[in-house]
Amino acid sequence: MADDLFSWADTPRVGRLEAEWQDYHADHPEVYRLICRYAETAIQAGRKRYALATIWELIRWHYQIEQGMEEFALPNNHRAYYARLWLIQHPEHPRFFQTCELRSETGSPTDRWGRTEADLVAT
Repeated sequence: MADDLFSWADTPRVGRLEAEWQDYHADHPEVYRLICRYAETAIQAGRKRYALATIWELIRWHYQIEQGMEEFALPNNHRAYYARLWLIQHPEHPRFFQTCELRSETGSPTDRWGRTEADLVAT
């Protein structure tokens, strides 16, 4: 499965944020392993749905507090892509993480708050 992990990303739709996520994921595979571990723990506890944002903060706690890696970067922009990857690799739980459309998928020049990518880069 690892060989085709990014086969879906070889389309012109891949934007800057997704490309940054691909690089991050390649450099930090342990982040995805922790997502899988925490998601499995939630499923075993009876959860049918859960928030990746909560798991993200657990991972941040793990690195910054438990491991003492205060400078470890865990960009929030990557959460959407990790949620999608997990859902693709776990089709038996199709609604475990809730996702919304991405601008790169819809072709919209603005996000749900009306901001363009240029607006986000300027801030």
